[in-house]
Amino acid sequence: MDIDTIERVEEKYLISREEKKSLLSSIIKNLERDEYFSEQVLSLYLDTKNFDFVIKSIDRPPFREKIRVRAYETPTRSSKIFFEVKSKLSKGPVKIGNKRRLVLPLKDFYTFQSGKSSLKAILEKNKVSDSKQLQIADELDYLVKIYNLEPKLLISSDRTAYVAKENKNFRLTFDENLRFREKDLRLEKPGDYEKYFPLTNDKKHCIIMEVKTMNSMPLWFVRELSKLRVFPSRFSKYGKIYQTITERNKNV
Repeated sequence: MDIDTIERVEEKYLISREEKKSLLSSIIKNLERDEYFSEQVLSLYLDTKNFDFVIKSIDRPPFREKIRVRAYETPTRSSKIFFEVKSKLSKGPVKIGNKRRLVLPLKDFYTFQSGKSSLKAILEKNKVSDSKQLQIADELDYLVKIYNLEPKLLISSDRTAYVAKENKNFRLTFDENLRFREKDLRLEKPGDYEKYFPLTNDKKHCIIMEVKTMNSMPLWFVRELSKLRVFPSRFSKYGKIYQTITERNKNV
């Protein structure tokens, strides 16, 4: 097992397929494919019985957190997954994202989820002694226990990712074909997903573009956004899908 702690500036944009094509044609000379260029992204969100975490997130307080398990493609029980605490702090127009995460086999997550062992005990059993890893395990153990968190929603999308040639800290991702399911939340089971569409009322803006950087955005990128009149958007996959499900249940 190992751990990543990532802090960076994050910004999201909702764009059309035409805007994506135009943008990439203008800036592709400055980009190269990320190590994980094209993949299916699966995010299993944990929440309270009453969905307190996502409801708080929708209200957009200056500080908010999400607890999730992240996997890529369809994992097996022995595949490594990321168990994450993702927080966001808004400082005026700047949004600073922070991820604290453990990497562990999916089967160990299920052992933890069943209540048979704490995360810290799992790390210790695997002879992991790194203090930072144990600290994150303690944090996740505490959050899951104190809030009685459980898997609530599985969201998937198809992602393509790029990094800037001259600054690998600048990462650009495009998420398409957003889909979800409320039942059968095992990550290793393909299952049936329900499509989430459209993202906006005009039905054209169906792609979530996200910029992640440690520094300011490159000038060549900002210029192209300005030409296309593409502006940041407040969009949370978990929040929007939760709202869609809630509204639908009201009408049943």
